[in-house]
Amino acid sequence: MQSKIINSFITLFLVLFVVGFSGCGSSNPSPAKIKKPIPSWINSILPSDTNSKMYGMGIGKNREIAINTALSDMVAKLGTSIESSYHTDEKVRNSHSSLEARYIIKAEVSKIKVNNYKVVKAYKINYREYAVMIETDKKEFAEGLKTDLSMKKKSIEQKYKALSSRDTLTRYNGKKELSKESEALKPTILMISQLVKGFNKKGNLKFVEDKQNSFLAEQENLKFYVSSDKKSKSFANKIKNYLAQNSFTVSSTSVNAVMIKLSTKENITKGNIAIAVLTLNVGVYDKKDRIGGKTIILKERYNSSIESVYKNAAIHLEQDIKSEGINNLIGINLNID
Repeated sequence: MQSKIINSFITLFLVLFVVGFSGCGSSNPSPAKIKKPIPSWINSILPSDTNSKMYGMGIGKNREIAINTALSDMVAKLGTSIESSYHTDEKVRNSHSSLEARYIIKAEVSKIKVNNYKVVKAYKINYREYAVMIETDKKEFAEGLKTDLSMKKKSIEQKYKALSSRDTLTRYNGKKELSKESEALKPTILMISQLVKGFNKKGNLKFVEDKQNSFLAEQENLKFYVSSDKKSKSFANKIKNYLAQNSFTVSSTSVNAVMIKLSTKENITKGNIAIAVLTLNVGVYDKKDRIGGKTIILKERYNSSIESVYKNAAIHLEQDIKSEGINNLIGINLNID
């Protein structure tokens, strides 16, 4: 009986072994993973912009970067179109359009933000590449630009009106900054004109031109008259030279000019080394109103020659003007590029 049981176990083991071996031998290998093809839209030309839609495509290491790249792509296309349009306009007006000016226009256009976009296609190419296609409604985009333009023009107008009662230097500084603000509107104006039929491009560009002309007129009228007592003459010459080198008009008369008035007192202290202390008083006036000024202390070694003291002090004043700037040194507020 025991022998039969043992034989039964042996038989069962052999059967299982044969079945297991044959199963291993006949197993099919698992199929290789098939790589999905990259969608054709990634490598193909974008859909052409229509009367109502604009498109952009970008690839980045993640979705956010890909979207930003697509937005830049969209705006860059507009920038190229606007640059060409600007060049054509300048030719029609018989005006000189420098390559630099056109590049500035294109660069400024690239800063304009597109907010009303939607992602119409997206695909993760691999673990470090993501592709998107975006679409923007031209009308919504243009309306946003028009609102922004209108608000900025209104702000510029209000600032100009506020300058009318201010002193000469404040008007000059203010109009210089507002001229730059107005110039910065030009890319937006040109972009809207590309997007909206019937947009008053000419009138809006004239707004920019008027503000620039207003500053140029202020610049032409800005004159400085530098007066001094006999001791301060060398200091006055250094200030005149600095103003002239920075393209400001130095007048020979005080009529309608900003006056810079100088006077100097000296004190010589004796000792092992004699020191001359010069106190230079500067006053800046617009008509009768004092609009700036400062007291400057200049110390020089005294070697029995007061002329040498003043000559050296004038050289050091010139160095201080160049290093510190004339605004800080004589206490005025003058916008110098």
